[in-house]
Amino acid sequence: MRRLFTPVVVVAHIVALHLLVLLYLGSKDDSVPTAASQAVELGDTAGAPVAAAPSSEAAPPAPAPTPGPLDLAAITTDADGQTIADLGNGFVGELTLDAGLQKKATRILERGKVPVGAIVLMDVKTGDVLALAERRVTENPAVPAFGDTGPQHVALRAFAPAASVFKIISAAALLEAGVSATAAFPYVAGHQRVGAEHVGAPPAGSPTATIGDGLSKSLNGLFAHLATEKLEPDALSSAAQKFYFNEVLPFPALTDASTAQVPRNVVERGRMAAGFFHSKMTALHGAVIAATIARDGEVPAPRLVTRLRTPDGRMQDGPAPATLGRAIQASTARALGRMMRDTTEDGTARRAFAQVPKSLEGVQIVGKTGTLTDPTTKTDYTWFVGYAPADSPRVAFSVLVGNGDLWWVRATDVARDALAAHFEAEAARHVATR
Repeated sequence: MRRLFTPVVVVAHIVALHLLVLLYLGSKDDSVPTAASQAVELGDTAGAPVAAAPSSEAAPPAPAPTPGPLDLAAITTDADGQTIADLGNGFVGELTLDAGLQKKATRILERGKVPVGAIVLMDVKTGDVLALAERRVTENPAVPAFGDTGPQHVALRAFAPAASVFKIISAAALLEAGVSATAAFPYVAGHQRVGAEHVGAPPAGSPTATIGDGLSKSLNGLFAHLATEKLEPDALSSAAQKFYFNEVLPFPALTDASTAQVPRNVVERGRMAAGFFHSKMTALHGAVIAATIARDGEVPAPRLVTRLRTPDGRMQDGPAPATLGRAIQASTARALGRMMRDTTEDGTARRAFAQVPKSLEGVQIVGKTGTLTDPTTKTDYTWFVGYAPADSPRVAFSVLVGNGDLWWVRATDVARDALAAHFEAEAARHVATR
């Protein structure tokens, strides 16, 4: 059996697995409990015996076994190549992770000498997490300390700024508010900063751009101006909430909530709309945001556990694919998708995708980049989130890379290679099933 993750102990909240045990126990008396969520906290009682009701007539029955926490560092593959997690007490969880893709994703991060980073690949239709790879070199000064509390998995911890990925939220809020997707608006250019001059009325002769131009080319000044001129103060907060910022995504392993604290100050609000601070995001959430756009505005629940093997050898189905709600109208999602197509063609990701591996030839990538340096650690964070193919989305992706002064790859490079591995494996499966 092969380990699929670097040894990082993650204290898991395995809601779905606990519910599966209820199904398992209930089936013995022909009752069928129902479960509407994948996530339920086991807390400090995970794996503890269940106390029987007192009885004066008979001895209490033996305590029923329950699964322990899901340890992402202990995920392995069985003889059939299925990814599994030993949950203790005779329980084994079967996972959505693709063993081959997980291994390739990990190698891509290692080959790129990424100090800290993560790759998340997700099935658009089901929300199944296909790869959850990480790399974290703790002795590198650019790598932030995680401490002993909170998620220890890079993809599940909200330590990196969302940066310009937050422009997706800003653009969605503008479109939902009725701002034209095709009109060109004047703005003051702001390549590396946003100040008071970017939120006021642009002077005569200023450049103009559409919201789509702003997304694909990541125009800070445009978003700072439009968000403060066209949106009510609470509109940005509302849009972020609908995309599941400030809420923990249901997931059977401990994960942070991505955060978005919208300032009341108009200049700071403009900065946030452009992706300058005030928001942090997990890599898992980045994939969920991308999948939401690919799914016409419906937020998928990320799924990791498909089945539970019980101590007596029976199989229980895991939680079915689920939707967490609607973030935006379908028309808004489609408009965002069209805008984000240009990112890899003539936008901020064009260099990374100018030449692609054979498996990506003819595959149109929809995406949004993000770049921001943490002023405390001096870590240069880059993001690339999106989905592919553009017209019939099958995989959503989220890549985070944190570099120091010296670097070999950025998020767009890593995402390109991870997507190439995915579509190569997909093509191989298609040939094998002919």
